[in-house]
Amino acid sequence: MRGLAAAVMLLLVATAGQGVAASSNPPAPAVSPEDAHAGCIHTDLRRCMISLGSAFWFEMNLVTRQIARRNELDVNGRTAHRDIVIDAKPPRSLEMFGLTLTLATPAPNDEVVKVALTLPHDPELAHTAAEYDRTLLYDVVSVVLGSRCPSLDRMTLYRFYENSLKPLEVPRIDTRTEGLYYWLKWHVDTAQVPFCGAMFSVHRDSDWQGPRLGPAKAYEKIEERAIAKGQLTIDIE
Repeated sequence: MRGLAAAVMLLLVATAGQGVAASSNPPAPAVSPEDAHAGCIHTDLRRCMISLGSAFWFEMNLVTRQIARRNELDVNGRTAHRDIVIDAKPPRSLEMFGLTLTLATPAPNDEVVKVALTLPHDPELAHTAAEYDRTLLYDVVSVVLGSRCPSLDRMTLYRFYENSLKPLEVPRIDTRTEGLYYWLKWHVDTAQVPFCGAMFSVHRDSDWQGPRLGPAKAYEKIEERAIAKGQLTIDIE
């Protein structure tokens, strides 16, 4: 379900501390162009949701429940639910991507301080503009950055990822031998790199278990698995 009006209404409802709208067909609040392109990084959650609702399709009912409980406390009096997880897709596309919005703490504070992206295809294998287009990297990042980077150029973003982030992706592999088998865990955590008013970093995790192979072959297997499964998170802060 896509809904710019729904995105606005659920924020109005959640802010009022209610779980559902008062009417099954509420009037759509007016949305300014500024709100529609505000983006999410260091932006109020309401404006972030309007920006996302203007660009993508996602299931609003699932998001509404998360927003409604964003200020709940755990038994120790600490904020319990400051992440809002969204599975979305661009219009006229079958490819889904994941967004995790992290809100500031302590609550109540609706500033989005970090957005984690999980893309449908790993940019690690992309080198041409068409290959990067397939990952949805630009589609998602341009909306998330919004007014922080209003003139973001597609090729500029792709060159940043190719030339500034990829070289930092030096994997760390933990190994263990279990009888006739190898067990390997593959990690990548890059430093934060500034780009267009935000900080970007890349994180990967995967594991592989199989018969004993030479170190080079084992590394190849776990890398193939990590990329094929799309176990990639891009944090934008």
